[in-house]
Amino acid sequence: MTGGNRLLIGVGWATGVFALWLRYRHREVRLPREQAVEVNWLALATLYSFVIPAKGTLSLFDTGVLFLMFAGYVRAAGKTHHEEPELEGPAELLARLAPAGRRGASLALALVAGAAIVTAAEPFAESLIATGRQFGIEEFLLVQWLAPLVSESPEFVVAVLFALRGSAAASIGTLISSAVNQWTLLVGALPAAFALSHGSAVPMQLDGRQREEIFLTSAQSVFALVVIANFTFSRLEAAVLFLLFVPQLFLTTPAARWTHATLYLVLAAGIVCFSPTARAGVRQLLPLRRRRPS
Repeated sequence: MTGGNRLLIGVGWATGVFALWLRYRHREVRLPREQAVEVNWLALATLYSFVIPAKGTLSLFDTGVLFLMFAGYVRAAGKTHHEEPELEGPAELLARLAPAGRRGASLALALVAGAAIVTAAEPFAESLIATGRQFGIEEFLLVQWLAPLVSESPEFVVAVLFALRGSAAASIGTLISSAVNQWTLLVGALPAAFALSHGSAVPMQLDGRQREEIFLTSAQSVFALVVIANFTFSRLEAAVLFLLFVPQLFLTTPAARWTHATLYLVLAAGIVCFSPTARAGVRQLLPLRRRRPS
């Protein structure tokens, strides 16, 4: 989870901006205000994420809170304005079917995808651990970086394709939405799966490294939120996100994790203090706050 989240923000968000610059020479991405839903709920999930390393456990209480957040996000997203997509390829073929045919095809595709995950996930994870032991590579690092790189690659590809077609907002929006899903649905599912396998409602006890990793992931999410709080994402900001992420692949000591996390939070605080537009944007990152009518 920590590897997937940090890859999405540190590499995925930056990749979308760089792809847009290489293709169209646009120096920044302007997000539509409709994407405030994703940004706001990511902010709420990020705030709650700091509770997890503070208490040192992931429990069924966290499952309930995070699943409620996900349900609130889905409900809010469903109420926003949506434009009809331009369909191509397999999606266009499915759209030509009658409603019953579309539903049947969608269900079949979901079942095939689910079967592929069920049959491949455990052998893949066990092979990663075995490879680490064989070559003397730390298992944690393989699971944290290689596994998420494989699992998140479809989203990276989709985001890049959106950017190359000029749909920069859709590119970044896809990755922001994925980060919301990671912080709510994925993290919430972990203690539920652990309790199910244990046979009782016991919480997951986090060791020191796991708490540090989650705290670092939360700090990166805070910095990313401050960067896009004004609904613009520049090439320079993308470069900073990427450059702050890369050293984490090689500096894996506790001191390095605390340093990276502190750097993210200090930079976020500095942007809020010295940028009026960022400060105004951050004030809006409260999805449950009542706004006075203008």
